[in-house]
Amino acid sequence: MSEASFNREYSQTVGEITSPNPRIVCRNVNVYYGDKHAIQDVSLDIGRNEVIALIGPSGCGKSTFIRCLNRMNDTIPGCRVTGKILLDGQDIYDGSLDVVPLRAQVGMVFQKPNPFPKSIFENVAYGPRIHGLVSSKAELEEVVETSLRRAGLWDEVKDYLHQPGTSLSGGQQQRLCIARAIAVNPEVILMDEPCSALDPIATAKIEQLIDELRSHYTIAIVTHSMQQAARVSQRTAYFHLGRLIEVGETAQIFTNPRHQLTEDYITGRFG
Repeated sequence: MSEASFNREYSQTVGEITSPNPRIVCRNVNVYYGDKHAIQDVSLDIGRNEVIALIGPSGCGKSTFIRCLNRMNDTIPGCRVTGKILLDGQDIYDGSLDVVPLRAQVGMVFQKPNPFPKSIFENVAYGPRIHGLVSSKAELEEVVETSLRRAGLWDEVKDYLHQPGTSLSGGQQQRLCIARAIAVNPEVILMDEPCSALDPIATAKIEQLIDELRSHYTIAIVTHSMQQAARVSQRTAYFHLGRLIEVGETAQIFTNPRHQLTEDYITGRFG
C-alpha cells in the first residue's frame, strides 16, 4: 500500500481520544523533519493520574510524539510542529511561553540513564536549586530525600549521597534520573523506553515505581514491550507510520483490538 493510500484509509483514529479529566490535550498535531511528515494529524488526551503507553513498530512516531509534549523537538534543526498541545489549558507552543519551566513541569526520562557527572545528592538537588524552589539547605536536603524515597532509591543510597551518580548500577541510575525529574515538582513525567537498557530485576523495580508514582503524576511511557504496556498502563495508544491508529483501555487493546493493524501488531504479524 502506498503512503497516500495508507493515509486515506487510516486517517481516523479508532477509539476514544478524549479523557474525562485531561491534563494534556493534543489536537491535530503534525511534526515535520524538513520534508518528512513524521507525525500526521494526531489528537489525543492524556488524563490526570493515569499511565498511558505508546506502542508501535520502530519508526512509527511514538518517540517523536512524546517529545512534542515538552518541546524537546525544538532542539532538532529543521523540526516543525503544528496543531495544539494544551497543558492544563495552556498552549505549550505559545510563542511567549518559557520552555525552561515547561520542561520542569513536564519531566523526561530517557532510554539510557543519563545522570549528571555529579554526586547522587547534587543530581537531585540541581533542579530545585536552579529553579529557585528551595530557600535553605535544610529544605534542599528534605527535597532530595523525598525525591529519592519516591523513586524507591533512598534506602540504597542514603549512606553514599556524595558518591558519583555514575557509580550506581544501570537500574539505580534510571531511578536516580526519575528522582531528578520529580524533584522539581512536575505535573507530567514522560518516559521514552526507560527499561530497554535494564535487566529484568531492574525493569520490575521501575515498573513498580511507575505504578506508585501514578497517584502523584500523569505518566506517558513509550515502550517496545507489549507485556510492559499491559502491566503498567491504564490506556494504550497504538501508532503506525506517524498516525495514531487506535487508543483505548489497555485491557481492551490487548484482548479485543478494534483495528486490524493493532491486532496484527500485538499478535506479532509485524513489528
